Amino acid sequence: MRRALRLLAAETGMVLRERLTWAVLAALFAALLLGAHTGAVRVEAERAALATLAAEEGRAIVAAREAYARYARATPVKINYWQDPTNAFGYMTQFLTVHAVKPPTPLAALATGQSDVQPSFMRVSFGSSTVFDDVAYELGSAARLKLGAFDLAFVLAVLVPLAIIALAGTRLSVERDSGTLRLIAAQPIGPRAVAGAKFGAVAGILVVAVLGQTGLALWLTGAIRSLAGSGVTLGLMAGALAAYILVWVAACALVATLWRGAVAALSILVLAWTLFTVAVPAAASIAVDCLTDKPSRIAAIDASRQVQDAFANGGAGPRLTAQWLARIPGAAGRTELVEAPEIKRLARDAHYNVQLDARRESFRAHDRESAALSRWLALASPVTTFDFALQGAAGTDAGRHAAFLASAAAYRRTLRAFFEPRIVAQALNPVPVCAGCQARLDFDAYDAVPRFQPSIDLTAGRRVALMTLAWLIVLAGGLALSARARLKAWPA
Repeated sequence: MRRALRLLAAETGMVLRERLTWAVLAALFAALLLGAHTGAVRVEAERAALATLAAEEGRAIVAAREAYARYARATPVKINYWQDPTNAFGYMTQFLTVHAVKPPTPLAALATGQSDVQPSFMRVSFGSSTVFDDVAYELGSAARLKLGAFDLAFVLAVLVPLAIIALAGTRLSVERDSGTLRLIAAQPIGPRAVAGAKFGAVAGILVVAVLGQTGLALWLTGAIRSLAGSGVTLGLMAGALAAYILVWVAACALVATLWRGAVAALSILVLAWTLFTVAVPAAASIAVDCLTDKPSRIAAIDASRQVQDAFANGGAGPRLTAQWLARIPGAAGRTELVEAPEIKRLARDAHYNVQLDARRESFRAHDRESAALSRWLALASPVTTFDFALQGAAGTDAGRHAAFLASAAAYRRTLRAFFEPRIVAQALNPVPVCAGCQARLDFDAYDAVPRFQPSIDLTAGRRVALMTLAWLIVLAGGLALSARARLKAWPA
């Protein structure tokens, strides 16, 4: 044991004296700083956007109140319902300014994930209807999206393995090429002790350096302002990062046991890195597309068109409107309401939802199935496994966005439930409350309009971090045991 510790200390000193070590660590720290800065800027932009939306919603309410005061005077000027914020239907369809928002989590700077293609907010409106949950926002520059984000997840999941290969990829192989291995083998020490000291030294240095540099980069860039309940998740992700480093160091040790020389060892490791970074994720994406039955968006659009066309032009509109109106207390015998625009719109939307809810649910079910299958297929590559964990901890994964879309759809239903009885009440009594006023002046519940309640599920990130840590420990242990089994004796 003492001999092993002395060997480890000696190897650690040798690695620290190599110029390559410091060059690699310096380049890695620069990349970590840039990645953390990118994440910090993105998160700050998201927070600023949400603050702007809140201010916009406040201004809309102020403008509605000003219009209410302005219209509270008799005037011969005709005010249409879509110009009247005191009309519940006009306010809902034309003036309502509310948003469903997905605020960044405390660890959002760790990974861009899906946040660049699935934005953090969407306006909830009733100006039009759609069968899709995900069309209420713009994606931005397609060219920029194609390049991807140079974020902390990219540095940790993709570049850190290259740094490990640079430092550990030729251990033992260089000694074999230079003939030094014969001298080492002549000493009264086995190959396992030598390999353990060499790769253990590199692993210890890299774990300490990468964890320290990552923490320093996050602190210097202000990427994490407050943990706010995410301390356990951050600790688990630190453990997962250490295990991820050990996976690649163990892979280097296993390749070294092939005794093929430094060039061959580096070639094998770079090919493995390419396989797990590019080929396996691409194959997994193709597998998800092939193994899941994706609903046709074109068919859904066509179905939506047919439903609306049948309601508007097929003669079904008045019948369906009358059926919808029949369930309203006090509306019996009010046949004139069938042609009222607000009643027609409420009846149309109700019919539309009934007819197309199955298609909406098919898209949501496909998203859930694809996400679940992707999580399982990600285990085929340590790179995708660790990247998915970073996205989960950051709250930028596809699962959180699917939950956000579901909550936004539920919020839309809540808003409709709020406005519908008020719209119907005004339709049943269409006379303005102010004599001579053209505006209705009997809707001013602007502050009572339900607000979207965002939620952050911190347990989801904690759970995926724990699972990733366990899987990477198993993988690192398996590779290390395989290398140990091959190091029973020195090569002939």
